[in-house]
Amino acid sequence: MIAVALNAAAAGGAWAAQKVALVIGVSKYDKVPSLANPARDARLVQQTLQKLGFEVKVLMDPGRLQLIEGLGDFETAAQGSEAAIIYYAGHGAMIDGVNYLLPKDAIINSKTALTSSSLESSSLGRSLTGAKSVRLIILDACRNNPTATRSIGGGTRGLARESSNANVQVVTLMAAGPGEVAQDGATGNSPFAIALTQGMTRPGITVGELPSYVQAEVERMTEGQQTPDLQGIWPNVHWSFDPRGRTQLAAAPAADLTKIKWEKDQVFWTSIKDSDDPADFKAYMDAQDRGEITGSFRKLASNRIRALERQPAGSFQVASRSAAPGQDLVTSARDAFARGDYRAAARDWNAAAGLGNGAAMYNLGVMALTGRGAAKDVAAAAKWFKASADAGHPGGMVNWALCRLNGFGTARDEADGVRWLRTAAERGSATAMGMLGETYLRGRGVNTDARQAAGWLQKAVDAGDGPAIAQLGDLYERGQGVSRDARRAFALYQRAAVAGDTDAMVRLGYAYEDGEAIAKDEIQAATWYQRAAELGNSEGMSSLAVMLETGAGLPQDYGRAAEYYRLAAQAGDARGYLGLGSLTARGAGVSANPGEAVRLFQAAADRGSALAMRNLAIMYESGQGVRADRKRAVDWYRKAAAAGDDVSREELARLGVR
Repeated sequence: MIAVALNAAAAGGAWAAQKVALVIGVSKYDKVPSLANPARDARLVQQTLQKLGFEVKVLMDPGRLQLIEGLGDFETAAQGSEAAIIYYAGHGAMIDGVNYLLPKDAIINSKTALTSSSLESSSLGRSLTGAKSVRLIILDACRNNPTATRSIGGGTRGLARESSNANVQVVTLMAAGPGEVAQDGATGNSPFAIALTQGMTRPGITVGELPSYVQAEVERMTEGQQTPDLQGIWPNVHWSFDPRGRTQLAAAPAADLTKIKWEKDQVFWTSIKDSDDPADFKAYMDAQDRGEITGSFRKLASNRIRALERQPAGSFQVASRSAAPGQDLVTSARDAFARGDYRAAARDWNAAAGLGNGAAMYNLGVMALTGRGAAKDVAAAAKWFKASADAGHPGGMVNWALCRLNGFGTARDEADGVRWLRTAAERGSATAMGMLGETYLRGRGVNTDARQAAGWLQKAVDAGDGPAIAQLGDLYERGQGVSRDARRAFALYQRAAVAGDTDAMVRLGYAYEDGEAIAKDEIQAATWYQRAAELGNSEGMSSLAVMLETGAGLPQDYGRAAEYYRLAAQAGDARGYLGLGSLTARGAGVSANPGEAVRLFQAAADRGSALAMRNLAIMYESGQGVRADRKRAVDWYRKAAAAGDDVSREELARLGVR
């Protein structure tokens, strides 16, 4: 018997909900090895979505006809809804680069039989396109267990990324990356299903934040053997699964709330990133679980916990932590800081610092540097970092080294800065190792030595330092200090991006656009640009805007392009000003306003954009938005040519000037 269960609220075939979901679980097959977990995982996802206010239809062990009919009904239900989600758990197959989902009556004795008795996964995307804010497909169809695998056929492990035209308009979250299989786990539900449902129920979590949480948690639970994969861009990246979730600023608009959470995230991470105490990183993860921060660095926090817990009992980190006086005050201050109670944090850290606690001194320095809990005062921050370094705290050593290298709050002395970095690195500080690599790369306080730089960056990566991953990738991309290896660079960028490095996310986007190290995939490029953008990276914002403006890999959308250009411009990005100026001059996606376009071009030119300089020349030559002025036009053409713009040289020749 085929069990097809409908939620009572959806009975009768007419759905009027704003949040709808179709949950499909196929465990019992007629001619394919059965699976235990899909039914349990589907029920877990169903229950989670229902608690979040979704109207959920469940198809359990459907045949092909029932699956097709269910998708047809769901297409109607999704039309005009705020959010529509399809979750599929069961066998999957990748044949000639196409993903197939296997219903109960699938036949697998030949490629033809399999493809004709199954359903292309791209069919799911067509059922979602009518939803307004969230269009999400979740594929848990590459499971591997002792008796059967959710990845069947094709002679290839796992599934491929979705590449149909319909999937430009939806987001697909897969349990494992291309070529990977997903683990079943030992608790009755898979690590992916557990992370997914836990992520959806984090207070106030947005769709933009969910994938990073799921990826970090699955990697943690599987010890790096499985990384969920994401493709597609969100229509509304700030949409929240549970807007009633507890947040300190629940009345704030969604975009503002996300920005506030992101800013708190940056400050919190800055306060602990050089810590030698696993409890600091656990507190960071707990703060995300409470919905207080975005948790952009969750993967890095998990890595640092593992690295620190591997330290032997007599190591520098363990010894310095266990011997520190006033550690109970440091702990209470850390918890207060996580809650945003900076006054209480300052009080307890000051008390602990009075007892000689180096971690407290370090955090007081961070407060003085960021202005959270204390007045901004670079000189005071430097004094606290020096005291912390003298007390043996690795973060204090690193930040005091930075003060000496750059002259922040103290006299500049690069050689002394390097000495402090070396001391911290030799005692096990992963951050110091990465920064030593950078000093050798730039020749700051030491002679330039790319091989030494690569060596220290590799040590930093091995010790769990996040920023060093992308820096090492840069060296492999350029062949600096190591043999050039585009694929090795790509792998490092991918690792750093999953860990939360937004610059690495942008580099991944470029790699998918140019197709040198990996097969060209413009949708995946856009995916990484949006992930970087939602975490505040202006280059990610403007890169996605370019794709939306030109229609490269995405439907052309001048309105959304203008939105992302505007966000990038607000962050000071030259390309953001340039792109918004161009759209404003043409009246594409925004109202035409030549005068405003001139202002935007000027802002981009002030930030070094040669194209903006040429556009200013055009505006002055043609009298658009300004009084026509040949002399000023020539001046701007000259500036653009000097900045490397060959077209401006041709324009100067046309005007008969040099």
